[in-house]
Amino acid sequence: KNLSAICMSKPRFIETIKVEDGSFCNLSLHSRRAIRTSEIHFGVSLNFDIPTDIIPMDMRIGIVKCRILYSDTVESITFEPYRFRPINNLALVYDNDIDYTYKSEDRSRLQSLVSQKGNCDEILIVKNGYITDTSYSNIVLENSEGLFTPSTPLLAGIKRKLLIDAGTIIEKDIRVDDLHRYSRAYLINAMIDLDDNVGVSSTNVF
Repeated sequence: KNLSAICMSKPRFIETIKVEDGSFCNLSLHSRRAIRTSEIHFGVSLNFDIPTDIIPMDMRIGIVKCRILYSDTVESITFEPYRFRPINNLALVYDNDIDYTYKSEDRSRLQSLVSQKGNCDEILIVKNGYITDTSYSNIVLENSEGLFTPSTPLLAGIKRKLLIDAGTIIEKDIRVDDLHRYSRAYLINAMIDLDDNVGVSSTNVF
């Protein structure tokens, strides 16, 4: 397996880390995931020691997105100011074979699904009848019983794990046919927390 990986062009992966007022958020969790990904794909333990002083001075106020590209080594680290994308509606798209277990740089399969969104702002991917993720976030669904996240994500995100561990959201099998049981859908990822209220009414999921 490792030999074939070497023979082909090396796959590359991404960690997207929130920087808030000059401090990395949840850096140890991102580091752990990157090291594990590198071990699985390359058989090496990645050096993922990212010092705080690498953050440019003009990126130390407000919310900044740090993007780390890596394979068996860290290849690039970039920073840019982060702005929330307005999301007013979600288009249901279907793909029973999609696999995005690791945060790969190759997002071609996801992009092909995004191209099916029509006039909607973003997609919500259904796999084998179950709700998974949007193209760039996990999803949290709300009803009178609480906040729930599908137990079938494409990528088990770090913010999702933190919210599950805190008891804020509960994992649950959620079929596309169950959507009418929920009033609202929230998008969450490393950059977007529940409190940011990036989401839509379930009546705006088409």
